[in-house]
Amino acid sequence: MKKILLLSVVAALLSGCAFKEDVVINSMPEGADVFINNELMGQTPMTLDLNRDSVYEIKLVKQGYKDQVVSLASVRQNPLVKFGPLVDMGYYKELTPSPVDASLKPSFLPEYPGLNAFSDMTKNILQADEMRKSGKISPQEHSYLISQITEFYSKKK
Repeated sequence: MKKILLLSVVAALLSGCAFKEDVVINSMPEGADVFINNELMGQTPMTLDLNRDSVYEIKLVKQGYKDQVVSLASVRQNPLVKFGPLVDMGYYKELTPSPVDASLKPSFLPEYPGLNAFSDMTKNILQADEMRKSGKISPQEHSYLISQITEFYSKKK
């Protein structure tokens, strides 16, 4: 009787691992605060062990950048028909999108380029240069900001 009870406990513990999934969360630039369902979990890059049969709202927050929200939901891993309790418990599901890769946009960029786009682009580049000179951002983050600014203003309408 003790062996049966012990085996069922071990089986339950091992099967619980199958219902979780490691999700990697990255951002460019790194160091964004990661909120999962409004709870602070840490900073990017990070790996979280999440339940496969749940829906999560991931919010990435970094000073000087627009907040980015990503919905992480479970989808069926295999389109074949599955039977039994494992289907309802999320065994045949995976979280999507995984990994979460976010490119944060600078907060000082407008939604759309204005009528004087060249002047606005120059002001934004000078602002990024000032942030670098004052030590608020690293050289890598400065390069990222410059690439975001030039990409934003070079888009075709």
